[in-house]
Amino acid sequence: MKEFESNNAINLLQTIFEFELSGAIRYTNFAALVDNEKSDIVDFLKEQAKESLEHSQKVGDVLVRINGYNQPQIAPVAQAESMNIKDILQASHEFERQAISLYQNLLDAVKDSNIYLEEFARNMVTEEAEHSEELEQMLREYS
Repeated sequence: MKEFESNNAINLLQTIFEFELSGAIRYTNFAALVDNEKSDIVDFLKEQAKESLEHSQKVGDVLVRINGYNQPQIAPVAQAESMNIKDILQASHEFERQAISLYQNLLDAVKDSNIYLEEFARNMVTEEAEHSEELEQMLREYS
């Protein structure tokens, strides 16, 4: 088992914490911009906003558990190129791919050094991959 580098894990978790908080804002904004005739998309975006907030709470709990301190900052919130559904779904898909990458970086950093964080990161990669696949399906439907 390799040595656990807590400072690196704390920094990665802080980045993820900020990213997930920005996701809650991003998805809330996107849901407000989508025409209510597309209620399935609005519902999906609202659910993603809720999940991003829940993810930030989980990450905050993990930070505290490993003696970190979550700093309430929010990563920049990128906008879609335009406000049509396809662009919003594409921007959402890119966000989920970035989330996968962040959690994968955490997994790579803690693998074989902290089983708790390794399992947490692995589960989050899986969850974000499921979101990405949902968005890929939606993009196919709206293309």
